[in-house]
Amino acid sequence: MCNLGRHRTGTVVGCLRKLQRWNLTSILEEYRRYAGTKVRIQNEQFIELFDTDLVRVPSHPPTWLL
Repeated sequence: MCNLGRHRTGTVVGCLRKLQRWNLTSILEEYRRYAGTKVRIQNEQFIELFDTDLVRVPSHPPTWLL
């Protein structure tokens, strides 16, 4: 696992989970498991406040997004 990119990757995946309509509790649990002992509160806040309405999802999204 890339230790230096762990938080960036976890944050991007957290935002992706919001697009996939996961509930916030599950998203943050996954982020915390991935981040390990170095959870960053500001990343959790970014995920929580991430506005999915600002992302244009194509009319025929890829299956991994569903």
